[in-house]
Amino acid sequence: MDVFIARQPIFDTKQRIYGYELLYRSGMENVYAEADGDKASLFVIGNTVLVIGSQQISQGKRVFVNFTRKLLLEGAAAYLPKEIGVVEILEDVEPDDELIEAIKMIRSQGYTLALDDFILRGNEFNPFLKLVDIIKVDLRQTDEEERQAIAQRFPRSGRVKLLAEKTETREEFANALNMGYTLFQGYFFCKPVILTRRNISGHKMHYLRILKELGADQPSFEAIRKVIEHNPSFAYKLLKYANSAFFGLNRQVSSIMHALQLLGEEEIRKWVSLAVLVELGNDQPQELLRLCLLRARFSENMASKAGYKQQKSEFFFTGLFSCMDVLLGRPMEEIVEDLPIQISIKEALLGKNNLYKTVLDLGISYEKANWMDFPSLASRLGIEESEVPQVYSNSIEWVDRIF
Repeated sequence: MDVFIARQPIFDTKQRIYGYELLYRSGMENVYAEADGDKASLFVIGNTVLVIGSQQISQGKRVFVNFTRKLLLEGAAAYLPKEIGVVEILEDVEPDDELIEAIKMIRSQGYTLALDDFILRGNEFNPFLKLVDIIKVDLRQTDEEERQAIAQRFPRSGRVKLLAEKTETREEFANALNMGYTLFQGYFFCKPVILTRRNISGHKMHYLRILKELGADQPSFEAIRKVIEHNPSFAYKLLKYANSAFFGLNRQVSSIMHALQLLGEEEIRKWVSLAVLVELGNDQPQELLRLCLLRARFSENMASKAGYKQQKSEFFFTGLFSCMDVLLGRPMEEIVEDLPIQISIKEALLGKNNLYKTVLDLGISYEKANWMDFPSLASRLGIEESEVPQVYSNSIEWVDRIF
């Protein structure tokens, strides 16, 4: 049975990662037809812990996992490490005495409990409300009046945390935050907020000039060296990257020029672009940088599997620059004019369908667990769906090494 496990970030009020919800597709329609939903869920939980590794996929943060009634009664929560496991009770699970006792037992073992897709009307006296630590409210299924009523019932000062699920814009994040919600799930952090035309600060312009120099047909690495060495923080970070396991070098890199000589032109472009991206994103949530790097590595490796190994560097940059509009607070249309990348990558970043966009979309569909589009994108690239989870998992591990 193929296991497809994506993860969706959950943030606190300061846009720091609180945890991830693990989202899966069982694939049972085509692969394991005799299995029911309970067995498929248990199979995925087991593979999260035993095959992929809960630590690897969560970086030590909490993992939210959906539990059916049967799994709750059978004590399947014990498969999750209680230090990071959040047992999420699905919205269609009906409370009764037997289930309440099972949930009390799970709680007594030290697990955090969450109630999924809560709606207040008709559930004011739901017995789960006295047991759970987190209540999830779907912003797509509730209106502002309903969300406000829930916030008044469970104030921020109380025991229960409110989680705004499917928070897709910064405005929705701000509104939920003002109401008293303290956890936020969704991809609002990777959508730009553009207020007229925000000036790009001097230090960011400095890094953009480095990118432009890299984009020249024959970049001057002597000029790049001088720019880097005049910025102590940048030089330190670059040397730290060069000496990390990411580059796999057998000897210590002792100077900027030494690094330039050892790595070669293609790796230098990736190396410097990576460090520039980190500098540009200093005022953004760290998860945004992780996402850029995850997309870059995933795109690079999937392109190789699809038979485009010679262009893997271009696919890397497509993923890397996919959130540049957020990093700079400018429309992507303006940014790509100055990015040192080929026209096909620029077109992909602007939404034009081509090979680079197809690989990027495959990664985005996987990270968001968009299983409707995922099969057709994999098919278009001639990639077996079963190959993708391992590449995704390896890409997460690669990003962890960099950070």
